[in-house]
Amino acid sequence: MSQQLRTGLLLALQFFSVIPVKKQLPMEKIHITAMYAMLPLVGILFGSVLAVSVWLLRDATDVSSLLIGFVVVAIGLVVTGGLHMDGLADTGDAYFSYQDREKRLAIMADPRIGAFGTMVLLLAIVGKVIIVAESVDSVSLAVILWIPVFSRIGMLVLFSSTKSAKLDGLAAFFQQRTNHKVVWLLAIAWLGFSFAVTVWSTTSWIALILLMLLLVSLWLYRAWCLKNFGGVTGDLFGAYVEGVEILLWISLLFFV
Repeated sequence: MSQQLRTGLLLALQFFSVIPVKKQLPMEKIHITAMYAMLPLVGILFGSVLAVSVWLLRDATDVSSLLIGFVVVAIGLVVTGGLHMDGLADTGDAYFSYQDREKRLAIMADPRIGAFGTMVLLLAIVGKVIIVAESVDSVSLAVILWIPVFSRIGMLVLFSSTKSAKLDGLAAFFQQRTNHKVVWLLAIAWLGFSFAVTVWSTTSWIALILLMLLLVSLWLYRAWCLKNFGGVTGDLFGAYVEGVEILLWISLLFFV
């Protein structure tokens, strides 16, 4: 692994996980680009933790599927530090305020959570626990592993193809310091690799369903972001990751 990719991986862990990286890292354009290139690898790490946890609970114990669903959601919150759920709550507050675009962005930047954000957060957490509990008994460990990877690949495509809604903020800073063409090409490469591995480890039918849902939801969500916010923000990226993972878990209820 080159020095740039190693630095990119450490940056990805530093900004997108709770794994402590107590090191001052360079943040030039090549390093931020490498950070996004390594983001699906972080998804593989998270997915591996989920898959191993499900394997231990489902196959080595007789605990209920509801408890497994709770553990899966809890692990997702812990390893990301609640980053994406926080983005989902802020997005809920902003969108359901029914204010103009500038007011929505201001609400999204407010660190406090409102009534709409609380309701969205509760529905997402409880709903995800139930959906995982309903589908986890029949889902292969390979699919569980790759769901966090697909969601982060989708975020790469969204990041590299959509303008920032604000001139300031961490997401805007990253967009200004990223080679978007490289990130786009790497996202396509990651998508092809993930699809091939999913076909090999499960079935082509399941892999195709996951791919189509990812692409369609990405297109719709991008259009929704541009219409309602004029672009993307860090909170909108977080909301996307949580939303697409819930969507992929829902698809497993009907197609597995």
